[in-house]
Amino acid sequence: MKRTLSLILLTIALGACSTQKPANDPALVGTWKGLRTQTDKCQFLSWTTHLKPDGRFTITFFRDVQQTQAIQTEQGTWSAVNGKNELRTDGVRMPDVYTYQLVDADTVRYVSVAAGPSGDCQEDYAFTERRLR
Repeated sequence: MKRTLSLILLTIALGACSTQKPANDPALVGTWKGLRTQTDKCQFLSWTTHLKPDGRFTITFFRDVQQTQAIQTEQGTWSAVNGKNELRTDGVRMPDVYTYQLVDADTVRYVSVAAGPSGDCQEDYAFTERRLR
C-alpha cells in the first residue's frame, strides 16, 4: 500500500514539474511604445504597452502620436517564449498571438499570427515597438 501511494505521489510530482510554463522572455519585460499609421482600411493608432515580470500586461491605446487622447486601456496576461508572444486580454476568449524578433535591446518587431475578435486591422499585421526608458 505504501509503495502504491509513493508511486502515485511521485507521478503527481513529476507531472507538475513537466507542466510548468517556461519563463517569459525577460528581454520583453518593460514599457514599450508602438504606432500604426493610417491606411485605406485602418485608422491611426498609438499605444503604450507595459509587460510586467509577473506575466501581467496593460496596454493603453491613443488617437494621437503625443498620446494625450486615450481610447481605452486593456489588461491581461502575456507569455513569450521561443519567438512567440501571446496576449490574453481579460474578458476576451481568444488571445492575440504574434511572432516576435528583437531587432536590438530596445526594438522588437511583431507579426500577427492570430488575433482575438476584438482586434481590428489584424490580418497580415506587422508592427515595431520601441522601449521607453
